[in-house]
Amino acid sequence: MPADHLMSHRDPDHAFLLSALERYERPVIRYAFGIVGEINQARDIAQDVFIKLSQSLATLDRERIAPWLFTVCRNRALDHQRKHQRLIPMDLEVLDQETSDAPSPSARLEEQELAQQLRQWLHQLPEKQREAVRLKFEAGLSYREISTALKTSVGNVGTLIHLGVSTLRERWLALNA
Repeated sequence: MPADHLMSHRDPDHAFLLSALERYERPVIRYAFGIVGEINQARDIAQDVFIKLSQSLATLDRERIAPWLFTVCRNRALDHQRKHQRLIPMDLEVLDQETSDAPSPSARLEEQELAQQLRQWLHQLPEKQREAVRLKFEAGLSYREISTALKTSVGNVGTLIHLGVSTLRERWLALNA
């Protein structure tokens, strides 16, 4: 058995990091990707987030890891954007392609067009609504975790998500009317 595998049974910090990485790596990459729009940069940001996590274990509230991860991720991604002075609309197709079973070409094209339209609408939402919707549906965070990440009340998170989803639904219904 590899030494690090044995170590994880004896070292609760190591086990915690591994489980956090397993649970949150893809959502963190996906979230960073939505901000920076480039997959390798998103992976680098996620790597930074998990390195910072490993350095913060002594002071971290482990019950609140998700909002901590996404707050750090958001800050790193926005710093990256400021440094590179460009805003790229999110394009999650690259991530989706990495894990998808190939559908028929016509179904895939329709799916891509729909995803593109949805991304465009999502990008047009006010920033706080967009962030709340993304943290809920892309990252799978709870309202409490989102409230911590966005530094707002749980009630406001509910309102932000409701307004964002309602706007997206209205646009969807108008498109298909």
